[in-house]
Amino acid sequence: MFVMATWGLNIVSIKYLTQHMDVQALAAVRIVIAFAAVTFIIKARRGRIPRLGRAELVWVALAGFLVVYAHQVALVSGLRLSSAANGTLIMATSPLLSALLAALFYRERLTPSRIAGALLGLLGVGMVVAGSGGRFGLTGWGDAIVFVAVLVFVCGGLVIQRMSRMMDPLGMLWYMYLAGGLMLVAHALLTPASYDAGMWLMSWWPWVVLLYSAVIASGVSNIVWNAGIARLGISRAALFVNWLPIFGLLFAALFLDEAVTPTHVAGLACVLGGTWLGLRRVSARS
Repeated sequence: MFVMATWGLNIVSIKYLTQHMDVQALAAVRIVIAFAAVTFIIKARRGRIPRLGRAELVWVALAGFLVVYAHQVALVSGLRLSSAANGTLIMATSPLLSALLAALFYRERLTPSRIAGALLGLLGVGMVVAGSGGRFGLTGWGDAIVFVAVLVFVCGGLVIQRMSRMMDPLGMLWYMYLAGGLMLVAHALLTPASYDAGMWLMSWWPWVVLLYSAVIASGVSNIVWNAGIARLGISRAALFVNWLPIFGLLFAALFLDEAVTPTHVAGLACVLGGTWLGLRRVSARS
């Protein structure tokens, strides 16, 4: 829940920061700062950056490409063409995709309760989007690109689940940010807007928001997220993604004065029920 709350606030933060920075430059700077934060956390815990073999480096580079680089680029590009309502609903398909892919690649049992939990959570997200006044249009290229963003994120989660057998979440995230960050920086360097001097002369508050987005939402939260995948598996951990638009809506209402209606409350109840239904077998074991 901590991860979803910080990611929900991060949506508001990024929306605010896009008014001050180019999107590609913003993505690169966030990951570079997050990489520095993860490095500091490792050193503060007197840990060492693990040395990886050739096979492990390949897996880390793949995870960095999928989770850090491809997901960010596809999500930003897709949301430029798609509506917010469509984009939110497509992102909420993550639990269903995770369950299906985990069953396909890791032979995890696709139980009726897990499918029902994912569908109930998706219903709740749909109610939230409808209650916020979003309009549902025909799918187009933007929707397809957002779906690719969700798909690569879920595939990256599968890679993380495999990597968790080889290394700890901190070391895993460090290498992922190193690989994906280099890709994002290269992308930003090829974007002409990154060289606009006025973009880098922001006042102090946008820099504070940027530090929160990078250090807390992208650094600390992703450490917790990777640990959650290692413990629960991607199919169960992904059920919590249904909370992302819920927290995003609540923080938008708090900071952007958007109204919260009874429809939103009903959607929240569906998300609560879906998360409980999909995770109740895990709770019974613990």
